[in-house]
Amino acid sequence: MKDLDRKIKLIFIPFVIIAAATCAVYTFLHWILCIRTTTFVVDEDVTNFFIPCALPWIPILIWLRPRIKLLNLKNKNGKGDPLMGYMVFAWVAIAAPSVIAQEYLISATGKLTKLNDIDQINKLPSTKYYTVKHYYIDKKLVRVKPVFDVSGRYNSDFDMSIYAPCPIFERNNPIDTLGKKPVILPPNMKFIINGRSANYDSLKKINPALIKSVTVLKGAAAAALYGQSAFGGLLVIKTKIDGNDGLVPCAWLAIVYQKTINNRLSRAEKEKRYSEFAKQSEADFERKDLNGFVYLDKVGPGKKFENYINAINAKGNFGRLPIILSPVNEPFEERNGSKLPWIFGSFAIGALAFLICLLFKPFKNDLEINPSVKNEESKSSWIEIKAIFFPREGYYITPIIIGVNLLVFIIMCCYGLGFISFSAIDLLRLGANYRPSVSNGQYWRLITNIFLHGGVMHVLFNMYGLLFVGIFLEPLLGKVKYALVYISTGIIASITSIWWHPATISVGASGAIFGMYGVFFALLTTNLFPKDFKKSFLISTSIFIGYNLLNGLIGGIDNAAHLGGLFSGLLLGYAIYPGLNNKSKLLEGEDETQKIVDELTTKKTDN
Repeated sequence: MKDLDRKIKLIFIPFVIIAAATCAVYTFLHWILCIRTTTFVVDEDVTNFFIPCALPWIPILIWLRPRIKLLNLKNKNGKGDPLMGYMVFAWVAIAAPSVIAQEYLISATGKLTKLNDIDQINKLPSTKYYTVKHYYIDKKLVRVKPVFDVSGRYNSDFDMSIYAPCPIFERNNPIDTLGKKPVILPPNMKFIINGRSANYDSLKKINPALIKSVTVLKGAAAAALYGQSAFGGLLVIKTKIDGNDGLVPCAWLAIVYQKTINNRLSRAEKEKRYSEFAKQSEADFERKDLNGFVYLDKVGPGKKFENYINAINAKGNFGRLPIILSPVNEPFEERNGSKLPWIFGSFAIGALAFLICLLFKPFKNDLEINPSVKNEESKSSWIEIKAIFFPREGYYITPIIIGVNLLVFIIMCCYGLGFISFSAIDLLRLGANYRPSVSNGQYWRLITNIFLHGGVMHVLFNMYGLLFVGIFLEPLLGKVKYALVYISTGIIASITSIWWHPATISVGASGAIFGMYGVFFALLTTNLFPKDFKKSFLISTSIFIGYNLLNGLIGGIDNAAHLGGLFSGLLLGYAIYPGLNNKSKLLEGEDETQKIVDELTTKKTDN
């Protein structure tokens, strides 16, 4: 047990701080430099994936690697050193939430601009999202560019893509440049569009709103400028912006078709599969309603953007950098999806996996001091796992609460109610907190909602938070007092929630967990713990509380329950402190778990 708590203090807590700081600092820099001020214009692939994946190695190598090396990492046969394996585990646990956080940052901070006419897109400040009332998308002028690539392990996949951007014009109905009435033109008349020779078909495609000037020359005047072949008549047209064929759309609608096949197929088979894919894509494009979108998402710099540019310039250089808009057919409010819970969920899963990995290796110091410990350490991993997830003396209620929450979640999954998320109707039926129902006498909902969760990320993150605080708080309070505080702060959090929200369905143990963190924070500000212990745990507890409260301001999170649990926990913590302070035996020895807390605060572990 001493080994477990030394691992938590010396390795796991620094890992949590490093992970949170790396993700938070880079996300802030990404926002301030690339999104808020656009100081740097960088491909989204770089800012959203490559940098978040590469950056964690810096703090891992500088700060975390020396701490991991405190463990006895040699295998039983004395060969091998899984140091890199532990570092990779830490890297995944930091990189995964960092990557998701960048995607969430872009969608959450992106502004929506409402356009009356599509031509306003070039006149107003650039934003991430747009809605537009008046526009015209011309299917006949689509630009098509096939793109092929290989991916997968050992290049086992052959990726086929067909980029088909369509121009978006400002007029609803393009008309013949010469008007709707039939016009008889001299049979030998020549056409010049933006200084280049053109034919009558090109003339008909020009959008009238884009014409800057039209000049008609005849006889000697035409021949003097364009040769004797123009003597019969010349029509000279200049557009407002010079495009390759005189057609200058305000933006382009991003359409792409993609399919992956086995890269081991023969060349002939690949060509056959591509031919079938191209025909299917063409048929779908002909049927596709290009106006069926709710809003438009501006495509930022990156590989996809370059592929669209190459498709647009397939018939010649377009001239200026076009605006490419991807259609989105869902409510704008749902643009973030489940990114936010996945940030916390992926971090919780990675951190828990890293903690479990730490259980399988003892410290070098213990082996050097007492070689006889070696035989006992072969069994220590399972003992330490049991110490975290199974009830024992001094740590009884926390694993039971975690077990009940996970059991309820598993039962809901087995009944087919969902996994990633559950519907509000099912949660309400099973006991979610809801003011109208509680007002009608269903007071039991104030407790039952504490053991319900909205999905897998919700329950895993909450149980991770409870596990962390329960290891240290329950031995101090004792199982009865700990259980009463948990239920009491949970009920107060539920009451706060329905007081603030008149008709919101709320579930989750986070209110009660915030209550436990409130108690822990209150005790950390007293003289109950030595300075060294208070310093490290005040930092980690403050990060947990502050980060979650700030994210609760974004929406979709019951911050009222969080605040209700937190403040009730703070009050209860200060109320029970005098009794804990007078019972010195809690810090001196009868309870084995309390010995661990005491050992964490001494300098004996520094050897």
